[in-house]
Parts: sequence; structure tokens; C-alpha cells
Amino acid sequence: MNAQPVDDQLIEAFGSEMPLGLNIPADGVVAVILAYNELLRFPYFLEYYRALGISHFLVVDNNSSDGSPEFLASQPDVQLIRTEKEYRDYKSIWRQLLCDRYLTDRWVIFPDVDELFVYPGWPEKKIDNIVQYLNAGNYAAMFCPMVDMYPAGPLRDLTYRPGQSFLEVCPWFDASGYRYNPLKGSHGKRYKTPARHVFGGTRERLFHQNSKRTKTAFDRLLLTTVFSLRSKEPNSALGRKLDQLILKLVKNALPSPAAIQSKIPLIKWQRGYTFSGGVHGIAQQIPVAPVWGALLHFKYLDDFQRKVAEALRRRQHTDNAGHYREYDAQSSAVMEVGLLGDTSRLFQGVHSLQDCGLVRESHDFQIFSSKNI
Repeated sequence: MNAQPVDDQLIEAFGSEMPLGLNIPADGVVAVILAYNELLRFPYFLEYYRALGISHFLVVDNNSSDGSPEFLASQPDVQLIRTEKEYRDYKSIWRQLLCDRYLTDRWVIFPDVDELFVYPGWPEKKIDNIVQYLNAGNYAAMFCPMVDMYPAGPLRDLTYRPGQSFLEVCPWFDASGYRYNPLKGSHGKRYKTPARHVFGGTRERLFHQNSKRTKTAFDRLLLTTVFSLRSKEPNSALGRKLDQLILKLVKNALPSPAAIQSKIPLIKWQRGYTFSGGVHGIAQQIPVAPVWGALLHFKYLDDFQRKVAEALRRRQHTDNAGHYREYDAQSSAVMEVGLLGDTSRLFQGVHSLQDCGLVRESHDFQIFSSKNI
């Protein structure tokens, strides 16, 4: 553990311009966001999360050049922190230090600017209702699959306007093709929460198909039973070990590397929590609610090709932007043909996700909701 005072760590991680003594409201859920050149999405993103009931936004801007810092500086509920430090070196540290310094024992949500948080009861229930349920059950986090959203046609035909609803232009998602299994190897042992992650979906269907061998009938049986979206994660050390042993039977038939399609974006922060890199997992074992939300993921707007080229140029993402090289290889097809496939379904509300297992409404949540209408 770093014995250096937190304020000194903040200055080291963000640079000498890091403002200390941030003015954050004492109540409500706070959003902590890392961003680079997201002016296209920020107007609707902020509108959406304000409507959910977010009280304040802490935005770390990583040297954007598209006018988003100026836009954010004009927003009264946004605290802007600008830094030129390398995203690949500090993405976890930035979040952790801000929360350690300002948000200990507070509920914090960590969305990317292309992600919208939904949950059972959305949009009528606000985020404060979700937090009340989590507090009542002594839960410290909420699990969310990431659900890629896309338009019906080619991306070249899409013209998204800042402030427009993301769902208005990208209402389609993959309703099947997911699995729910532990991480492979030491990474799964190092980051204890959550016990399992979601993989598959649109991203794997289009971009990540390479595996060491083809699936057998036995592989398909395991994937549709033990590791299906509706399966239960283990709740004991022995169960976790058994999960890993079963995964070894099928892992060579799975794409590698496989992109994690889930996060724990809503956390009651405690000092010392350590992210795995992104918000996919943390080192500490903490109680996760049985109810699932989802992060609707809007990567596929008309700026897709530009964002892929930008990521490859900057090389700030995992494995020197390795997944973006796979995006790049297929980007022309996505722009010219689109993403619609046999598993595509139109999003018509959160029940669309519940029907296919991407959102869960637990028994204790139903009881809580009936008493807190």
C-alpha cells in the first residue's frame, strides 16, 4: 500500500494542476468519468444521468482537443479535472484516488460516456431507489452486463446529433450469444469481485471469433448450462475452484483474447478498493447484489471509424489497443453493411433485457419494490 499522503498521490497522478479541495455535494450518487474527445456524446450523457438522479459529476479529461473541456467547464454540476498523464498508466489510479480522497463510504457510479445505466424499474425508479435497496440488503456493488447497441442499417447512413437520445438512433442489441464464466488464470484469483463475468454478444460475434479449436457438443452443453447467462455464480471458495476446473474443459474452444462484457459500475466506495484496470472487477471480495442492471453501450455511432483510428494512434488501451486492431479489420464492413444479425432484437424497455437474462430482478428486490412504490 502506498504510504504517501493521498493529496501528494493526486498531484503525482494528475499533475501539478490537480485542484485539491473539490466541492462535492454531501448527498446523492456521484459519477466519476474518464473521457477523451467525447463532445459528441456528452450533452445527452449528462442529460440522461441527471434524469436518473446523479447529484454530481467528476470528469477526468485526458487532454481532449474537441472542445469537450470547454463544454464541461460550463456545466454547474460538473467538476472538471484536466490531465496530460498517460491514460494507460493511470486509468485505475485516477478513479481510486479521487474516491479515496473524496468519496469514501459514498455510492459512486463509473460509466463511460458511451454507456447508459438501466435496471429493473427503469426509468420510473431513480438511482436513489436502487441505492436504498442496496443499502437495505447490505450490498456493496451492483453487477451489469455491457450490451452493445446499434442501428438497423450501415453506420455510414447514421447522422447522430449532439443531445439526441442514443436509443433513438441505436435501438438494436444481441439477445443471445453470451456466456457467464470466471476469468482464466491468475487474473481471476487476483480480482475477487465479481466471481464471474459476461462474455460474448455483438463484439464477439463480429470481431473476436478466433479460438484454439472448434466447439464440441460437450462444450456447447457446458456453455448453455453451467455458464449460461441464467446460471448462478459460486458463493464459496470451493465453488470458485470448481468453476475454474470446469472452465479449463472448455476454454480452448472460446475466443482468445475475449473481451469482458460486464462491469461493476455502481459501488459503495471504501478506501483501498483496487480496480482490475477498468471497472470490470476489484481485488477485494465484497457483497454484490443478486439484482443485475445493464450498461447499454453506444460505441457504434457514425464516429466509429474515427474513434478506432484515434485509439490505434494513441495506443492507450489494453494490449496497445489490441481489440481496436480487430475493430479496424472489420470497420469497413460495419460502416457499409451494419451490425444487424440473426440474434438482433429491438430494445423496447428494460424488460427486453430481462427476457433474455441480461438484467435480473431478484426476489428481495421485488419485495423491496412492492414496499417502496
